[in-house]
Amino acid sequence: MRRLLRTLLVSTALVLAAAFTLSAAQPEVDIAAFIGQPVKLVVEPAEIRLAGPRSMRQVLVTGRYADGSERDLTRFCEMQVEGAEVVKVGRGGLVRSQKSGETVLVIRAQAQAVRVPVVVTDFEKPQPLSFRHELIGALNVAGCNAGACHGIPSGRGGFKLSLRGYDPAADFLELTHSSHGRRTNRFDADASLIMKKGMGLVAHAGGPKLLSANSVPQEFIREWLVQGMPDDPADLPALTRVEVLPRNRVQLAPAQWQQLCVLGHFADGSVRDVTRLTAFSSSDDGVAHVDANGLVELKQTGEAAILCRYLDLIECARLTYLEPQSNFVWPEPPTNNDLDRHVFAKLKSLNIVPSELCTDEEFLRRTYLDLCGIVPTPDECRVFLNDSASDKRMRLIDQLLDRPEFADLLAYKWLDVLRSNRLTIQIKGSLAYRQWLRSHIERNTPWNQVVTELLTAGGSTFANPPANYFRGPYVHGEPAVQTPENLAETTAQLFFGMRLQCAKCHNHPFERWTQDDYYHMAAFFPRVKAKLDSEHPGGPKQNYPWQLRENGLVIYASGAEEISNPQSHKVLPPKVLGMPAPVIAPDADRRAALAELVTSPDNPFFARATVNRLWYYLLGRGIVDPPDDFRDSNPSANDALLDALAREFIDSKFDVKHVVRLIANSRTYQLSSHSAGGNEKDEKYFSHALVKRKRLTAELLLDAICTATGDPEKFTDMPEGTRAVQLPDGQVIYTGGRYASWDRHPFLKAFGQPAREAVCECERESDLNLARALEMKNGEFLLGKLRAPENRLSRLLARNAPDSEIVTELFLATLSRPPLADEASAVLSHVASAQNKRQAWEDVQWALLNTNEFLFRH
Repeated sequence: MRRLLRTLLVSTALVLAAAFTLSAAQPEVDIAAFIGQPVKLVVEPAEIRLAGPRSMRQVLVTGRYADGSERDLTRFCEMQVEGAEVVKVGRGGLVRSQKSGETVLVIRAQAQAVRVPVVVTDFEKPQPLSFRHELIGALNVAGCNAGACHGIPSGRGGFKLSLRGYDPAADFLELTHSSHGRRTNRFDADASLIMKKGMGLVAHAGGPKLLSANSVPQEFIREWLVQGMPDDPADLPALTRVEVLPRNRVQLAPAQWQQLCVLGHFADGSVRDVTRLTAFSSSDDGVAHVDANGLVELKQTGEAAILCRYLDLIECARLTYLEPQSNFVWPEPPTNNDLDRHVFAKLKSLNIVPSELCTDEEFLRRTYLDLCGIVPTPDECRVFLNDSASDKRMRLIDQLLDRPEFADLLAYKWLDVLRSNRLTIQIKGSLAYRQWLRSHIERNTPWNQVVTELLTAGGSTFANPPANYFRGPYVHGEPAVQTPENLAETTAQLFFGMRLQCAKCHNHPFERWTQDDYYHMAAFFPRVKAKLDSEHPGGPKQNYPWQLRENGLVIYASGAEEISNPQSHKVLPPKVLGMPAPVIAPDADRRAALAELVTSPDNPFFARATVNRLWYYLLGRGIVDPPDDFRDSNPSANDALLDALAREFIDSKFDVKHVVRLIANSRTYQLSSHSAGGNEKDEKYFSHALVKRKRLTAELLLDAICTATGDPEKFTDMPEGTRAVQLPDGQVIYTGGRYASWDRHPFLKAFGQPAREAVCECERESDLNLARALEMKNGEFLLGKLRAPENRLSRLLARNAPDSEIVTELFLATLSRPPLADEASAVLSHVASAQNKRQAWEDVQWALLNTNEFLFRH
């Protein structure tokens, strides 16, 4: 009786879920109006061949129209089978085998019709369900083995699966033998816990329902249970690649939907439709939402990559959706160089109007901060603002690029991600590392040469600073080199813009790189070693609690060590991502071949990653963003722009200043932060300057406060006049006030100065929080600068400068512009009514320092 009741409950749940799924899958739209009058239907595939009882094929139907446009009609056209017993067709265009034979699939849309031949073979032939190809795919789609569920290292609820099925052998044992096999029932599939929990029939902490009834994943899991939970044969053909259709498509409204088809290619030459066993996700759900069946709904103008992951391989479909507006008028803005032409072409295609140029005052402050990390002095403001020449912006850019502060700023940015910190490379190493890099930037050494010197460095880390690239944290109190794995990750992220870490234990879940690719990169480094440097000792331990004794290291390459994949145990030769394997002599230093391949003009990543990082430094957002996260599932905002910058970089012999000059001279860089023509929602395509992405970093903010108040900061053991941007690392000691001598500088610490322990730009964060707000409102550092006896205000008051001069001077020093008439009037009124004039002026500058106009680059 209980068995009958359970069967009825399961059947009822299946019917209700099927009805829900069917109604939800079909978009609500006037079908006849959407289809319109196509002049031709294009069907993929032109002929359908199915083999076996579970074979299927996703049909794609594209309508072509008289105006040259196309739209996906798969979900909206009529599909009929002549001889329905051979195949059945779902409303989403999924054709499934029913019996062996031949038939014709007739597809109609308005007056157009296409006949597609269909052949089914081996339907009656028994076909064991593949655990690795079908069951794992079903678990991937359901999300059972995801990192948030049973795919975490410790499992969840006593049930542990490998992350996204990367270890199917372990998963097979877990499902068939773990917990006495209580999760799977080979005698009663519907009683299996994996079915009941997945379908929401019993309580499940992972969610009420992960498997939709009558869906392919649910069907395949049940079929595997019914078949007795078979394992795969030893000669199971491996999956070799995944193909997605369509790969790239630009669609114009009303073409608001696109069905995807995913094909798996296997080592035996077979090709199978795996669309319903593919896990889909969108890079921008606000632009494009994809459902479990691969149907993409395009919601608004923009671009998105649809990540399609079948088993351990990934491909992406890139979709662009445009909504032409009849009242849209492109303003034909002038262009300063090719960069503008690419930016404006993209904006025009997306119906986004660029803002006007920023004012001279905004440009002045922007370029000083972006190119030199400083704010201009009042005298520098006057010189530029009073210059009436038409080329004054171009001349200012050239002047700033030739200033020593440009090298200071760019070295500071790169040293963040090169992990220059005294905890790892000691203070002597940090100072030498900075000086080495800064000198190259000041001389404008071609960047490929700088990187080559970095990747091949050997000898003393004190005498040859780039060797610090290989120096790792202390191990058992002794200095050591970075591991081969860490060096592979670092090199890929810094110079290819790729986060390779996820491929260490399994194929990358969001990218095409495999675990073998990871260890091919690591294979360049296992012979890199270190020993203590007896010729360049760093000196005794300093009296700071974090400092070990300073020891130089000698980096060298020797030995015959190799790297192997920890899963396959296969020894892997050195090979750079996306490039052919080099021929390296057995006794040669592999790093020389690595440097040559990394910096080669033929390398598809090096130039693009470098110029993208420079663009990010200047505009606050990368063309690929985050700037060190290049992957197919995180597409660039403008491919043509990125390619043009990369070509410029290569053609200029990797000239960093040339690229920076080109970007700074572009009209795009010089656009106002004020929105125009409805572009305020655009934060991706550079139609206006992005203010909120450019809050001043800790060091720039401290230096700007010092410049504005005219009171330089003093850092222990550093020359007088040293700016925060010039510090070798974040551990420089702060002197003065109530802070102990061994504390880090409290202001820099409060405003997010990174520890420089990661190669990711994300380690530095500058978002506003309560501690930072309080530091700017009444922090000891800021109040001390305002009250300093020799500061700018003190000097103005000491020489009895007129109030009108003081207000202008404070505005120029703080905001890089003279005050507006109403601002000057309000300030002068406040000062005139105050009993304590000095305090009143301090109030004025305090207010200016707390404005967004000061705290942000705009």
